[in-house]
Amino acid sequence: MQLATKAFVGSLLIFTIGLTHLHGQEKARPKYRYPEMMVIVYADFPNQPEVQLELAKYTKSKGFNCVEAELDKLEVCRKAGLMVRLGSIDVGSILRAAPKLKDDPAVFGYFVSDRRTRSSFPGFAKWARDFEAADPNHPTLFINRAEYNQFPEFAEIVKPMVLDYYHYHWYSKNHPERYYLYLKMFRDLANKHDIPQMRCLGSNNSAERIRQSMYVAMAYGVQAFHFWLPWFVSCAMDKDRNAVLENGKPKFGLSDQAKTVSEVALELKAIGPALLKLKSRAVYHTDKTLPIGAEKTPAEYWYQPEGESFLVGELDDEQKNRYLMPVNHAIDKTRELTLRFTKDTVIERLDRTTAKWTALKLENRALRLTLAPGDGELLRVK
Repeated sequence: MQLATKAFVGSLLIFTIGLTHLHGQEKARPKYRYPEMMVIVYADFPNQPEVQLELAKYTKSKGFNCVEAELDKLEVCRKAGLMVRLGSIDVGSILRAAPKLKDDPAVFGYFVSDRRTRSSFPGFAKWARDFEAADPNHPTLFINRAEYNQFPEFAEIVKPMVLDYYHYHWYSKNHPERYYLYLKMFRDLANKHDIPQMRCLGSNNSAERIRQSMYVAMAYGVQAFHFWLPWFVSCAMDKDRNAVLENGKPKFGLSDQAKTVSEVALELKAIGPALLKLKSRAVYHTDKTLPIGAEKTPAEYWYQPEGESFLVGELDDEQKNRYLMPVNHAIDKTRELTLRFTKDTVIERLDRTTAKWTALKLENRALRLTLAPGDGELLRVK
C-alpha cells in the first residue's frame, strides 16, 4: 500500500472516530426499516394513462418493486402494486403533499438531492426534519458521493433515516481500490446510527459485474439498490411520447443491464424477507493480498473460508442467530469455496427459487460450495 493511500485511510478513519464524540443525548426520532429488499429502477412512461398502468405492471412482473417518478405517476403505480421514489425539481411540492401520503404504501420515500458537499448539510438537515414532521413513515433521501469522504459528517449533521451513496468502483477514475473500504465504512456508519443502507450502482456494466456489485453489497448489509444510468424499462414511443402500438399492444422492454438486475430482483423475492431481518457484522476475504479495507478471518475462528477470490459476510438477527453470505467476488469464472468449521455444525441454504431452507451436506466439518462469477448464497448456521 502506498504512503499516500495509508495517509488517506488513516485520516479518514480518525475523522470517523472523532465524530462519534460530537453529540450527546439526541431527541428520539422515527426509526425506519425497508418494507422489502428494494430494487428501484427508472421506467420510461408514455403519455397514455392506460399504457402507463400496463408499463407499471410489466415493471412489477420483472421483480422491480419501486420506480423513480413524480407525483403524477403515484396513482398508476399504486394500482400496479409498485412503490415510487418521489422526486421533483420543486422539492417543496412533494413536501406539501407529504402529510397526505404518510400512510400510503405506494410511497417509498422522498428524493431531495444528489452528491452535494458539506456546505449543503445544514440545509439537508432542515429538509429532513420538515419531511419527518410531515410524514414520519417514509425516508427523505440524499445520495452521498463516497469519494467526497464527507459521509460521517453527513450522517451526524443530517441524521437521515437512510444512508444512500454511490461509488462506481468498476471505473478507474473513481478510486476502485477503495471499493471494500467504502463498503465497510458505510456498513459501520449505518450500524452506528441504526439506519438501513441504500447503494446506487453503475448500470453500464456486464452481467457478472452487476451481479457481483449487488451480492457483495448485500454481504456488507445493503438492503436497497438504485441505478445510474437509469435507462432500464422502456416503452416504444413516437416523438410526442405516445406509445407506439404493434397489433394493438404497446411494446415494452428491458435494457441488457436491466435483465441481470431483474434476475437478482426475482431472487430477492425469495431471500429478501430473511435478509431484511439481518445486520452485517463482519466480512472476511480469502485473497492472499487483501484489498484496502478488507480483513482476513481471525486465526482459530469458528470457521475458516478457503478458496480464491471469495468473501464471506457474517450477519445476525435480533436473537443473535448467525448467517453467512459467501460471494465469489471474481467475475472471470466459477470457483469453489470451502468453509471449514471448528465443531459439528448444521448449515442450511435458502433456495432462491422456492424460498425454503435446505440442509447442506458437510464432510469432516467442511462445506464445499460452487459459485458462478459474482454470485452469492445465504446460509443459516445452527
